[in-house]
Amino acid sequence: MRADKNKTAKKRHPVTLQMVAERVGLTKGTCSAVLNKSAASQSVPPHTHERILQAARELNYRPSFYARNLGVKRTYTIGVVTQEIGDFYGSPIISGVERYLRQKNYFFRL
Repeated sequence: MRADKNKTAKKRHPVTLQMVAERVGLTKGTCSAVLNKSAASQSVPPHTHERILQAARELNYRPSFYARNLGVKRTYTIGVVTQEIGDFYGSPIISGVERYLRQKNYFFRL
């Protein structure tokens, strides 16, 4: 019975900026400017600004972390190279590094 439930369940795809733009009938660039509160958004009329924000709320739009990083040219990723990760000395150090980086909203690669 559980397998049947999984088959009928719809896969949820993330809401894209394109979907928000299509909902309000504007370009992705205009919607992006408003949602990111960029300087360009100042030229968007207040009623249009509100339409974009309302559509984003209704669709439960969440910006893509990866797309945003491409725009700012930062990955927020730190890699750590080590010989051993499970030994008595290295394990607590790696754990501490990972905990600290997560608190600062960085990704951790080992």
